[in-house]
Amino acid sequence: MRGFLTLVIVLCLISVDHAGHLAQPVTNRTFHHFARPAPPTRPGPTIEPFVRPDFAARMRRLRDAMLAAAARHNHPQLSGLSDREFAVVMATILYNENFGWAEELAPSLRMVTPLYQVAQQYANLSGIGMNFSVWPANLRPSVAAEILSGEVPLADGRVLHVRLRVEGSQIDPSRYHSQPELFAAITAEISHDELAINYLAANLERGILRAAIENQPISWRTLAAWHNQGIVDPVAIRDNPTARDYVRRAAAYLPLARALFTSNSQTNMRAI
Repeated sequence: MRGFLTLVIVLCLISVDHAGHLAQPVTNRTFHHFARPAPPTRPGPTIEPFVRPDFAARMRRLRDAMLAAAARHNHPQLSGLSDREFAVVMATILYNENFGWAEELAPSLRMVTPLYQVAQQYANLSGIGMNFSVWPANLRPSVAAEILSGEVPLADGRVLHVRLRVEGSQIDPSRYHSQPELFAAITAEISHDELAINYLAANLERGILRAAIENQPISWRTLAAWHNQGIVDPVAIRDNPTARDYVRRAAAYLPLARALFTSNSQTNMRAI
């Protein structure tokens, strides 16, 4: 069993799609986004969306949690989005994060994806300070620590401090004296579906605040690029191959995300 887990962790390290970098030394309680590898350039405006049946069921169970989180973290006067539209952005990101471009190019990888997702979680929980992304929201512990500390990194290198509360979180980062201990505690929270939803919503709130401060237009594309690469400037998004492809892929999941929050008694949402 130990050999099998080791193999899966190796898969995490070499995965060109989801695997993160090893945690870097963190000082002065400042945490940074890590750039994700850019996918190979290929033509086509979008992809054929793929959702595992078990994940589709989880998303249906999480609809109310997403709507509640959207109500807590959206700023309609800044974002121009209704709370339901904010929830649609969350769902779009979640769908996109759970099917990567490597799985699109090599469908055989789909069967091992859940294994290396679990392996990355266990690596973070090992107590040696790993900073792998954790699903379902594909958040790194370092980014979640920024969220808990109310930190919004700006394009000029400054850090804005805001009041943020992650509903359900029991973590006070100031009480942890070591990075491995903090990252392990955060991993335990962001691997829980409903808490992951709350962290994701709080992260998108940071994206709204960052875009508003920098006078950038806000749309689902802005928030998707923020979650993926920590950028909100449309020019920066266009010039960043990873962010550009992430937004392209996310567009394929917008219809599914909208449908998740639409019932027979509701009118279709306007395009966002």
